[in-house]
Amino acid sequence: MEEPGLRRKQLRSVATRDRLIRSALDEIFEVGYHAATTQGIALRASVSRGALLHHFPNRADIVIAAMEALLDDGTRQIKAVTNELQSGSASLADFVEFLWRLFSGRFFYLSLEMITESRNDPELRLRMIPVVRRFHEALDEIWTQFCAGSERTPQQARLILNLTVCLMRGMGVQTVLRPEPGYYREMVDAWKALLPHLIDGAPGDILFTGETSPQT
Repeated sequence: MEEPGLRRKQLRSVATRDRLIRSALDEIFEVGYHAATTQGIALRASVSRGALLHHFPNRADIVIAAMEALLDDGTRQIKAVTNELQSGSASLADFVEFLWRLFSGRFFYLSLEMITESRNDPELRLRMIPVVRRFHEALDEIWTQFCAGSERTPQQARLILNLTVCLMRGMGVQTVLRPEPGYYREMVDAWKALLPHLIDGAPGDILFTGETSPQT
């Protein structure tokens, strides 16, 4: 039987690890990837640098753990909003608005910091690829469930929703150097008007067959 003292120690260790990961995300978001230090992360988490090194022996370890936590959080949020959409408590327009907030805010900027850094760090990139792959596999599953009631195949559903994500993410990149809310609002509203037709209408038929529907 597990001793209560050992159990408490394990719980404290898990709590410390989670606090360090959350502090790493805060540090990277506030000062940027290159300025973020393990010392700064430890200070934010109110732990010693030795405690940090016990959980994460090098900087890459905590960066990967932070990316995993970030993408897990994003997956849960997307899944929750998709469930609301399927239950009728949220509209397709609400879903697009949610994705725009997600990919133009903290979640997006943190992922952008780490993904950009991995471009010139082969070791970090190799470790990050499977983390990002799991995120996209989870999204593919969500997208398939999302369009379960439509005439679209799972592959078509994934294409439609991944087009949506890529649009939002691309606009998110632009916000760094083009802070013009009206510019993005026009495109978000245009996509909200188009998306239902891609899922259930003739524009979607054209997208997947290259042919228009017969004229009546």
